This record gives sequence, C-alpha cells and structure tokens, in this order.
Amino acid sequence: MAGSAAALLPLVLQLVSLTPAREMGRDGVVLREPLGLADVYDYQHSSAPAGATQEQWHPLEERLGRLEAEVTQLREQNNDLQVRVRQLESCECRPASPQCWALGRAWPEGARWEPDACTTCICQGGAARCDPNPGLPQCHGCSHNGQVYGNKETFSPDACTTCHCLEGAITCTQKPCPRGLCLEPGTCCSHCEPGCPGGHRAGETWQLEPCVTCTCQAGTVRCQGPSCSELNCLESYTPPGECCPVCRPGCEYEGQRYEEGTNFLSSSNPCLQCSCLRSLVRCVPMKCPPSPCPEPVLRPGHCCPACQGCTEGGSHREHGQEWTAPGDPCQICRCREGHIQCRQRECSSLCPYPARPLPGTCCPVCDGCFLNGREYHSGEPVDSGDHCSHCRCANGSVQCEPLPCPVMPCRHPGRIPGQCCPVCAGCEYQGHQYQNQETFRLQEGGHCVRCSCQAGEVSCEEQECPVAPCTLPVSGPQLCPACVLNGEEFAEGVEWEPDGQPCTACSCQDGVPMCGAVLCAPAPCQHPTQPPGACCPSCESCTYHGHVYANGQNFTDSDSPCHTCRCEEGTVRCSLVDCPRTTCARPQSRPGQCCPRCPDCILEKQVFVDGESFSHPRDPCQECQCQEGQPSCQPRACPRAPCAHPLPGPCCQNNCNGCAFGGKEYPNGADFPHPSDPCRLCHCLRGNVQCLARHCPLLPCAAPVLLPEECCPQCPASPSGCPLPEGLVPARHQEHFSPPGDPCRRCLCLDGSVTCQRLPCPPAPCAHPRQGPCCPSCDGCLYQGKEFASGERFPLLTVPCHVCLCWEGSVSCEPRACAPAQCPFPARGDCCPACDGCEYLGVSYLSSQEFLDPREPCNLCTCLGGFVTCSHRPCEPLGCSHPLTPSGHCCPTCQGCLYHGVTAAAGETLPDPLDPTCSSCTCQEGSMRCQKKPCPPALCPHPSPGPCFCPVCHSCFSQGREHQDGEEFEGPTGSCERCRCQAGQVSCVRLQCPPLPCPLQVTEQGSCCPRCRGCLAHGEEHPEGSSWEPPDSPCSSCICHKGVVTCGHIQCVSSCAQPHQGPHDCCPRCSDCEHEGRKYEPGQSFQPGADPCEVCICELQPEGPPSLRCHRRQCPSLVGCPASQLLPPGPQHCCPTCAQALSNCTEGLLGSELAPPDHCYTCLCQDLTWLCVHRACPELSCPPSKRHTRPGSCCPVCQECVVEAEGRIVADGESWRDPSNACISCTCHRGRVECHLEECQALSCPHGWAKVQEAGRCCERCQAPAQSCAHQGREVASGELWAVDACTNCSCVAGTVRCQSQRCPSLSCGRDEAPALNPGSCCPRCLPRPASCMAFGDPHYRTFDGRLLHFQGSCSYVLTKDCRGGDFSVHVTNDDRGRSGVAWTQEVAVLLGDVDVRLLQGRVVTVDGRPVDLPFLQERLLYVELRGHTVILHTQPGLQVLWDGQSQVEVSVPGSYRGQICGLCGNFNGFAQDDLQGPAGLLLPTEAAFGNSWQVLEGPGPGRPCSKGREVDPCRTAGYRARREANARCGVLKSSPFSRCHAVVPPEPFFAACVYDLCACGPGSSADTCLCDALEAYASHCRQAGATPAWRGPTLCVVGCPLDRGFVFDECGPPCPRTCFNQHVPLGELAAHCVRPCVPGCQCPAGLVEHEAHCIPPEACPPVLVTGGQPPSSLPRPSWEPQGAP
Repeated sequence: MAGSAAALLPLVLQLVSLTPAREMGRDGVVLREPLGLADVYDYQHSSAPAGATQEQWHPLEERLGRLEAEVTQLREQNNDLQVRVRQLESCECRPASPQCWALGRAWPEGARWEPDACTTCICQGGAARCDPNPGLPQCHGCSHNGQVYGNKETFSPDACTTCHCLEGAITCTQKPCPRGLCLEPGTCCSHCEPGCPGGHRAGETWQLEPCVTCTCQAGTVRCQGPSCSELNCLESYTPPGECCPVCRPGCEYEGQRYEEGTNFLSSSNPCLQCSCLRSLVRCVPMKCPPSPCPEPVLRPGHCCPACQGCTEGGSHREHGQEWTAPGDPCQICRCREGHIQCRQRECSSLCPYPARPLPGTCCPVCDGCFLNGREYHSGEPVDSGDHCSHCRCANGSVQCEPLPCPVMPCRHPGRIPGQCCPVCAGCEYQGHQYQNQETFRLQEGGHCVRCSCQAGEVSCEEQECPVAPCTLPVSGPQLCPACVLNGEEFAEGVEWEPDGQPCTACSCQDGVPMCGAVLCAPAPCQHPTQPPGACCPSCESCTYHGHVYANGQNFTDSDSPCHTCRCEEGTVRCSLVDCPRTTCARPQSRPGQCCPRCPDCILEKQVFVDGESFSHPRDPCQECQCQEGQPSCQPRACPRAPCAHPLPGPCCQNNCNGCAFGGKEYPNGADFPHPSDPCRLCHCLRGNVQCLARHCPLLPCAAPVLLPEECCPQCPASPSGCPLPEGLVPARHQEHFSPPGDPCRRCLCLDGSVTCQRLPCPPAPCAHPRQGPCCPSCDGCLYQGKEFASGERFPLLTVPCHVCLCWEGSVSCEPRACAPAQCPFPARGDCCPACDGCEYLGVSYLSSQEFLDPREPCNLCTCLGGFVTCSHRPCEPLGCSHPLTPSGHCCPTCQGCLYHGVTAAAGETLPDPLDPTCSSCTCQEGSMRCQKKPCPPALCPHPSPGPCFCPVCHSCFSQGREHQDGEEFEGPTGSCERCRCQAGQVSCVRLQCPPLPCPLQVTEQGSCCPRCRGCLAHGEEHPEGSSWEPPDSPCSSCICHKGVVTCGHIQCVSSCAQPHQGPHDCCPRCSDCEHEGRKYEPGQSFQPGADPCEVCICELQPEGPPSLRCHRRQCPSLVGCPASQLLPPGPQHCCPTCAQALSNCTEGLLGSELAPPDHCYTCLCQDLTWLCVHRACPELSCPPSKRHTRPGSCCPVCQECVVEAEGRIVADGESWRDPSNACISCTCHRGRVECHLEECQALSCPHGWAKVQEAGRCCERCQAPAQSCAHQGREVASGELWAVDACTNCSCVAGTVRCQSQRCPSLSCGRDEAPALNPGSCCPRCLPRPASCMAFGDPHYRTFDGRLLHFQGSCSYVLTKDCRGGDFSVHVTNDDRGRSGVAWTQEVAVLLGDVDVRLLQGRVVTVDGRPVDLPFLQERLLYVELRGHTVILHTQPGLQVLWDGQSQVEVSVPGSYRGQICGLCGNFNGFAQDDLQGPAGLLLPTEAAFGNSWQVLEGPGPGRPCSKGREVDPCRTAGYRARREANARCGVLKSSPFSRCHAVVPPEPFFAACVYDLCACGPGSSADTCLCDALEAYASHCRQAGATPAWRGPTLCVVGCPLDRGFVFDECGPPCPRTCFNQHVPLGELAAHCVRPCVPGCQCPAGLVEHEAHCIPPEACPPVLVTGGQPPSSLPRPSWEPQGAP
C-alpha cells in the first residue's frame, strides 16, 4: 500500500497547484478548504509501522477522490466563463429605442394604456401623451396626477403652473413673471435685485467668522469686525466665544481683592469710603455726623469718633453689647455708638407644628407639637381625625402611617366608604371604583371593550360593532353606525355631555342619539359639595352648616364650639375638644365653657387659682395653697439661726444683729448685767451672749465701801458721771450706753468723759438682706432697689410672668402658674394665655376679627373667644359649564376651562380627555365644546373602518397606480426616491449615492447621483488633465488639474539653429521635425535636453512640411498647499506636487483671491473653480545680466536703469528731467523708467508784472517788480514760497504775503475709531481707537493693558514693536545717573523700516544720524513737531510718540495692532495678567527677568557699560525716615488738586511709583524733579481720561512762561494755536484737522494770536492776503522756521 501512496503523490501535487487557497463557485459559494501540500506531507511521513493493515489508507484514497471531482468541476466552470467572455466581446452597442415611464413602469414606443377610466395615454418619441376618452359623459372632467378635477375648474399643480380643465382637456401655463436677469433659487420668477458671490441675496447678513459679520450690498460683500464699546477699566479680557473685551470683574486695592460693586473702607485711611465699579476703585472722603454724646472717643481703625456706651433707665451698656429687652424676650437691643437700636428677633420655623416658646424665650421649639390648641410631647399620639391612619408628634411635625391591611385573595380589591382596607366586595380598576357585579365599558388600543366586576376580579372582552340599521351603498365603506346631534357626529356607544347642558347625558345607541337628565348617584360621603357649574355633588370638599371646607381641613364647629372637626373625603367628623386633666376631685363646669375646671379660692376678698401657692394677704408669715376651692394655710418653716440668742423677726426668731437674753433684747455689742447674778457681766456679740464674772479694779482709797446690790467695793467719794442731753438720766462712771438717736454706736462713761465707737456688723446669713437700723438684717429683703417684708410676694420686673417671694432676707422667683386655657386657640396674654383673642398659626387676632386663612387664602376665618372658624369664601354663580380657578384666585372664572382634570386657556383646542384620539375640544368662554375630529378622505375605492371609525385604505395610490400594502416601488421620475406603501400611506426615502473621489461634483439633469466634474473656465467645462488655448489670449495655455485652472503665456524654447516664426505662431518653429539626427512623425513629442520641463512636438502645417514647436511645460498651481506639504519634482518630472488635498473653491469663497506657492500666479475663485493666471512683468531697460528676481517675487528687477537717449545709467529711485523738455520728469523704479508730463495752467500776470521761464522749470511764472516781504523778522525775496504748517502755504508776491489754506472735509469716525494725523497731509484720517503705554520716573512702565511695572535696567530695551508685521519698533536706553540699582529713560529710538529716528535729551531729534530742525516732515512716513515742552512724533502706521526731553516717554498705537505688540509695554490683548511675556512667548516670573529679556544689543555708548535690572526696593535701602518723607510729599496725588481725576484714574499705582522714585532720588533738588515727573505722569493719564487737574502751584512743579511776550501757562492748551496765518480759518475747521493731544505749555491768552514768538492782537498782524482753499504744494521748510511754542 505504501507503493500506491507514492504513486498518487504526483496527482496530489498537481491538484494542489491547480486548487487556490479558497475557491469561489459560480453561485458565489465558497468551497471548503482543499488539501494543502503540508497535509500530504503529513500523510506521507506518518505511515503506519510494519504490519499495519490496509484499512489505514482508505481515508487518503477517499479524499483524493473528492479532489479529483472538484478539479473536474473547476474545469467545467472555466470553460463556461470563456464561452461567455467570447459572446460579450462579439456584442455591438446600438441605440436603444425611446421608452416612456408611467404608472411605475416603462412603456415601449407606441404603447397605449389607461391610467383611469377617462384617460388614454400613448408613448410617442419617449414622451407620454394623454387625452380624454371621447364619448363618455362621465369623463367630461379631468384627471391629473391622480387628482380628479371638474369641468372648467382651474387648479395649480405646483407653485409655478396654473392649469384649466375644459371638456376633459387640461391646459397648463406658467404664471406671469416680471422681467429679470438673475434667477433666485427656489422661486419661479426672476429676481432683479443683484446678489453677491456665494449665493447671498441683497441685504443678507451672515457670519464669515465668529467675530466678522458680512453684508451683501448692491452686489458687493462688505465685512466688518466686531463693534466694541470703549472700556473704562484697568483690566479687561475677552471671554471665550465672545468678540469684544469686557472689564474684568472686581478690583485690587491696597493688596486686597474686592468683588464688583463692593463698598469698603480704605485700610490705610479709614476716612476714605471706596467702591469697586467696572474694575475701577473710586474713593471719596467720609463726613462724620454730629455725635450725640458730649465726649466721643476715636477708636483705632475708625474715621469718626463714637460714643463709648449707652445709658438707659440707670443701666449702662458698653458699645456693641447686645441684650434682651426687659419684659419682651422677642426684642433684641444693641448699643451702637451711643444709640440703642432694638429689633424683633427673627424665628425660623424648622417644623410645621412647633411647640410654644419656653418661659422667658421668644421662638417656638421643635421638641413637641402644638396642634388644635393643645400641646403634645414628641412621640405622643396625635388625633388626626382619620381612623385609618395612626399619627404621632415627631419633633414639631406630625407623622401619620396607614393602618396595616391584610392581603386580599383577589387582584383588584375595591374600597368601601367607612372602611380603611380594600375588600373583594368591589373592584378598583384603572383608578376607578366599581361595585360588585357592575358592568362598564372602556376603550383600549382603539377597540371597545366591555368589562365586569366580580368579587374583586375584572374580566374584559372586545365588543363587536352591531349591525348597522342604516342603509349604506353597496360600494361604500362598511362602517359602524354613528349618531349626529347639533351638527356633530358621535361614534356608536360613545357617551357625551352636550355643550351648555352640564346636567344632560347623551349616548349613541344603534345610530340614534339618546339624551336624558343626569341621574346623580348618591355621593359616597356624608357632606358632599356641588361645585359651580357641576351637575352632581362631589366629595372633593365638605359642606357643613352652610360653610365649605376643603378636604384635610381642621376647623371648629361654629354652632358647637366645644367640638373640633375635620373634613376628610367629603365627610365631616367632629369630636369633643380634648380637655386637660384636672387636679381636683370635684371640677366645675361654668356656662360657656367647654371643659370643667377646678374651683378658685377666695381669701380676704382675693381670688386664687386652683393649685396656686401664695402668701396669706394679712399674715405674710403663713404659706397658703388653693385646693378644691379651699385655701389651706400654715406657718412657714423658719430657717435655723446661726446664733444662740437671736432677736425675733417679723416671722422667725433668727436675727443675729442683737441678742434676746433673759426676756430682754440687747443690741449687738451691748454689755449688760446678768439678770440673776449681778456680779456677772454679759456681752452681746452677733446674737451670742457671753457672761463673765466681773473683775473689780484696784481702788486708790484705803477703806473701800461695799454698797448693797453691788459686787465690787467702791471708794467713798465716787468719780463723777456723764450728763446726757434732753433731760436723760446721766450715765454713771464706767457705764456703757448708746447715744440717743444713734443705736449703732456704743459709748463708755469714765469719770465724766464719754468715749464712743461704731458697733461692728456680722455678715448677713441671707442673700438679699435689707438695711436695718445699724446692720443688714434678714427680717426683710432688698431686691432690685426695693425693700420687701419677709413673706411678701411681688412680680419680677426684668422677667415677665414671674413671681418672687421674700423670706427671711432671701428672694426666690418662679414662673407664675397659669390655668389651662378653655379654648383651642388662646391669645397670648401678659403672662397666661387668655381666650379674649386668638393665636392662629403664629399670628394673633382680636376677638370677632375676620382674617384670611394663612394656609388657604380662599378661606375666611373668624376669631371668637379663642375659637377659630374657617369657611370657604362665597363665589358668584357663573354662566359657563366648565369654569377654571386661576392660580392665586379663590373663585372660578369663565376665562378658561377645567374639563375632566385638564386645564385649557380661552380659545385653546386640545384632545378630548374622554376620547383623545377621535375628538377634540375647544374652550369657549368657560365651556368646553367637543366634536369629533374630521376623517381624512379615503383615496381607495374600497376603504375599511379604522381608528375613530374613519375609512382607511390598505392600499396606496401613487402616480396613478395602485400599490398593495407593503409593496415597494420607484418614486416619481427624477426624484431619486424609493417608496413603500404602508397602511394606505406612501413613504419615500431618497437613494444613497456612492462617494466620489473628486472634490468637484455635478449632478446632471435627470440623474440621481453626481459625477466628477472637471474645470469650469470661461463658461466651458474642461475635463481633468486637459489643456487648451483661452479664446482671449492666443499665445497662452491653460491646464485643468484637480479642479484648478492654471493659465499663462507660452514659454518658447528653441531647439534648432535657424528657427522661423509665422505671422500666427506664438513660438518659432524648426522645419522637418528633425532633432539631433532623429526624425519625428507628426504627433510625436520628445524632451530636447536634460530639463524635463522642456518638450517639443511635431505638428502638421496647413501648407508645407510638418514643423517642430518647442516650449516649456506649464505646471499647475497648487492652491492652498502649505509650504511644508510641497514635494519637489522627482527625476524626469517637471512640476512639484502637494502632499495633501488642494483648496476647494466653495460658494463661501466666490470672488476671493488666494496666492499659490508660485508667486507668479494670482488665483481667483469663480464658477466653483480656482482660475490662476500668470502675472505680466513690465519691460526693463537694464541688460539681462543685471536682472535678478528677489525671493518671494515673480518678476525680475534691476538696481539701475539705462537711459537710451543719453546712454547713461541712473540708480534706482533717482529722478531727472528730460533735457529736451523740462515738462517731462522721469524716475528709475527697479529697472523700469517711469515718466510723467506736467501740464501748465493758463497764466495771467498783473499789470506791470512779467512772465518768467526759469531754468529747470516747466511752467512760466509771474515776476513782480523787485519788492520783498518781511516775515519772521527777515526779508523774503519776491516770489519765494514757504509752508506755515501742513495746511497753509505762503509766498511773497510784490511785497505782499499771500497764503493758501486747505479746507478739510468733515471727518466722521466710527465708534471704535479716532482721528489721527497723516504725516505730510493736512487732513486727518480715521484709525482704530488707540491705546497708550508710558515710561516715567525710575522707570515705571504702564502697559497698554494697564499694568504698572517697575524695572531698573540701564541698558537698551525694546519698549514696544510690531511683532507680526514689523511696521515699527521703539527702543529705550536707560541711564543710572550715577546711582546703583536704579535708572531713568535717557533716549528713545523709533525704527520705521530703514529710517532711524532718535529722541535725545534736551528735545534734540536726529533722523538717520543727522540732527533735524523741528518741525520736520518726511513725506508720508513721519512728522516730528514740538508742542510746548513735548516732542511729538507722528508716523504713517499710526504710531505716535511723546517725549518730554528728559525721562518721560508715551507711545500710542492704533487698535488695529491689538494682539500684535510685544516688548516692555506688554502684548496689547486686553488682559493685563499676561503682560510679562518674554520674546519666546513665555510668562516670566519676575519683572526684572521680564525686562532683561527685552534687552537689545545697542547700548548707551562707549565707556558707559550697562547693568541688568534686578529686584530692588529703594525705600528699604533709604530707611524709614526717607520713606515717611516720600509718603508725605507724594500725598498730593491723593489730595484735592487731583480730586476730579480720582474717579477716572485710580491714584494708588502712581502713588506707589512716586514713593518709589523719591526714595531712589534721595534728598535735594533731584527729589523735586522726581516728584514732578511722577505727578506729570499721573496728570497725563488724567488728561487722556478727559479730566484735566489744576495741580501746579507757586512752589510745586511751576513752569515759567515769557510773560513779557504775553504768554501764560495752560495745563491742556490747544495743540494748534491761533496765528496770523490761520486766524481766518474757522475754529471748527482748525480743530477738525488738528488731532494732536493737548500738552501742558505756554499759550497765548484768549483774544490774542501768536506771531513771531509773541502774543499780539489779530488786528496787529502784518497784511496777509488769504486765497482759496487749494491743497498746498509740498515745499521745503526754511531753516529759519520757528521752533514751536516758547
């Protein structure tokens, strides 16, 4: 078997080589994977070992058999394909016979068909011709596009055609149109108003870019940028998506950031009230009001003195102290600068039912609930009146939960009134309740269903339409019957309510309307309400005792005030008021009271409330309490005395201010004999008695005598006693006694002399002792300045509703006990709630007062004795059936409708809520009028009933042909749509066209999809890659490449020694089509040399042999190709290519030009094609060897010209006159000679004058007799001319000065523009509104965007320059003036192209290195003048530079350079925060790094090395004293001389700069100069903002003017003063062309004019003859011209 396998191997290899990896069958079926060589290899090398059976090779044999069968099949398919290819190759293309397309199919030539019964059509010449069938009376009408029209009927099938049907024939005409030239797309008629490229109509406005608006006006597109208003702020920015900058909100002042609109006090000066408005800070001084106190005190940080405190009622309060007003816890008082300000405490209710305020507090608290006149503790159950829910008080709110209900065994259990849980005895289905075994109808999915309720289960079945009782035509639609009532149609089985009859119900039964009165079912509630306009009462509210209450409303029954009621689902449930529990066994009920209460007690004709504790009215030593109406009294418990023998008080014996001993009372400190032992002496001390045996003194006598009842012997002659006043018994020797009337002192009589001392007082053992005769005593109380007897009760004055008790010298206070109120809404009394008014929802009302319900504005409530009764406000009856209650109103009106829960405005139409699909309703004066929606006509012969019982078609008619439901067919001819019939409606979808690879596409008429278009040039389309000769230029050639047409002159190449050129040839030809020995046949082309761009073509000639024409290939223009995408031509290729797609000429670019990479071409977008034409170069007079083409240019130029007549060479720019004709002047312009002929006017000279022809002049002039003129103190020869200014020229004519002044037309600049001087021109021009940058002082730079920088480098720097266009560059060179670390501006360099203007110290000006006298003019480029003490440079780009000749420079640039500026002046983008950008565009961290980055190489000069700027603080170096002096001197910036400027320019940045400079300048005269520089810089900014401060004084920066010549100083004088030569010019015209800024300087006073540096009256001017307003000729100014104002 192994041998047979080896024999089969060649067959396997052959099959493998014939069979591809995957084979596609004829039917597109992919055959399975054939066996690969690897498989054979595996089979061959996996042979069984010796002894294997032959069955192992059977799978291989079977697979080889299958391969043989597949190879055979492939051969058969290959043969079949070859036969089909041979048949196709033998086919010929013949023109197809014309066909007609109608009724969705193609008809051959001559075919007839009938689109309908009355029309016959025939196909003739590819067009369908349709005529009516003759002889049929029913066909006198017409049929057109599937529509049937009556005889003589006129109709319009489209907006541009009018058709007329007459006797079955249709005649159509176009609607008449006015004569026009241009057709407007989408209309029928011509539109004669010229439009603009891009399809824009006249007057149309569109956005070309987000901030560029274009308008089509008279065929011209005018575009303009955004019109932005001028901002009056320091910082501005442009928000994303916006075009105009806006002020950055907020201000930065004294290191603090303030929001926009904030008012604040200055931190450095509290007497300045500042405000932030439009990013500017304005500060005004504060005025202090008169102080109400005699000695106010000025507190730190405050401006005005204030009172230290407040005094009221003997109480003193500190400033700022707050307290609660006595007796009113809701009033908070505060002491503010001597005034007491009180306000009501605001209580925020955090819960709906807060508890009453705690005693002594104001606001209710949420630790309980106050509801229906009763207090509930948190967690306590609350009676809600709903037995189906359980409610409880939860921190001021009431939480209710429904009672749990068991699970019902039915799916739709219903609810029964009076029960809480649903039961299976009824049904709830789709939101409605149905009774058991009730049948009802519904509409679901457009079908009528009939449902029934059975034990909580709902079963429904679809209801069939009944047999129609009306006779319908056999051919008509079979519809369900309908009813017609009052012109309205209603479907079978529908129930409705007739308009204006709310209590009538109608239904359609078997096509007959059945109407009757509405039978109101009994309302499932006990107190229903009948709403206005309704027929039946409803349970939406409750009517109870003549009042209407809303569901959920609680109220008090007015007939039974002891009942509280609640309206719930139309039923009122009332219950007795919950009375508080009584504390007595036998409470009593009085007439008019709801709740019983305990009886009061009467004692000594005074009434006391039950449970109240009080003192006995006559005996304060007894404590009484009212119980069960009977007072019970008992003596008060006396406190234990702290002494052994106290004196008895009013109630208790505990007075330790004396002693009670032996039945007698002794004062404190008294000595008295013992009552039973005369030899013992007792002493009273603080209520304690101490008795000691008497010590007998030593007697001086020898025989003492012991008297009876005495303890000690005495000498016989006893010492004398002490007499007492007022006849009292004299005191004996050694007797202690108290002086009469002064028991607080104790005296001792010793041998006739009395010694007294005050008795010591013990500490009182009570808290509030009263003042006794000598010492504080606890037998009464001294409290709040008043004395009270022990046991006396009195009210507490500081805390209302509190009662205090004085007992044994101590006062205890407690809240007064209040009896529970006998009404649900008691008013707040002085202390206790009282029923003489009402407090309802936190508001107090008087009894019998009516008020609106705060919760329901439509309810009117009445307060009566603490009870509140609310009821709905009565409303007038209305005459509409469905009134609407507007929001915020209580009563319904007929100005809208409320119909089955749907609100509609008057006149509004909306779907019927009962039948939204088939009927609609309209609100008319408060009543809803409903009618069935009209059915659309059925366009098929056999409609069937559909939704809303309207006839519908299940087939479609389109283009006169019927299509079955679901059928797809082609749309109308030319529509490129695919249509489908679905439910009688035809829906069409446009066919999707495949994408095309070309940028230019066109759709042919009658085609659906576009095709690739070539180039459209001169009204003719040329295919891609073709070339042609334009009809208007025979020697030019055009090519079409990727939609771009490139045209240019043919560049000839000579390939033979003797070419010849015929009269009609563009290039010379070579005879015989032979080149380098090779002969070419006509039509052949070749490359004559190594240049692949040269080509020669052998062409046949009309006469003679063929000839050879050679030229350079023309390369196509690569429009819109960036330089980075240009690819150079490869080997043997001529033209470069672009790596990306070229720009398309779209409608938005029509009329615009674009420069391609080749500068010799200019491309114009027209006819959706870029047309690129080669520029024509002028003839040059120089030899070819001298010509060169500059980079970026197309045409060659020369640096010289050859004058052929004279044979001389002139340099570029040189001018000369023709030697043979002085009237011809020529100029050499880059190798081209341009000549002009001067024309002379007719000359008429005065009598005696002669015509003179001067050498080198073209025209003659009149020469007067030799008479000179005097001007500027010099003699001027007759005939000499000079320029007074840019607008006035003068000349000396026969001794008289003749002057001509140019009159400027009125100039009107836009809102964002400003007039500017045009150098060399008298009249100004409009430029975008400029911005300015200033460098002043040590130097400080205020950028264009308003940021103030400090930089002290002493090198040269770029102040500002045009970084994008390079129009100008301004450099400044700084000088340190011998001081380290600081610098000042030394000179300014202005670079304008190749011109270098230097502004030096002392107002010296150089141009290109040579000094010039001022004023100086270089035509059209620059003009320099001196105004006052300021040099002003005007330039053609609009740049303006002001230089004071010392250190201050100001640069102004037009707004057109916004975003193009760089340098120390910032980037001028309206955003000050990014002004620190270096040359690389990166933000630098410090001002020093920023300034050093803009250093340029030019320096201050040899021997003066410069130093880089660094961060320095000169005030820190100078010390505190220098800084303080600088602050004081610079304070003038913030004083009154600059007050009018503070509102427009904040002084703080300039103040800081001024202090900085004065610290750097040091003491001496230099400090005065630095101060004046800073003040002048601030004044300059003020003048720009429109405020001119008068700030100079006799000793402050005074400017001297030559008073002897009549000059005076003016801070902002006229920039163009009156002179003898312009006094005749009206003031308005003089100001119109004088657009210079005003500068401070010396001016002539009003009424005088300036002449030869003097101020003189106008009548003193020399005679000047003024002539007409011709434009002055450009004349050189003589060197002796005045140098400006003095």
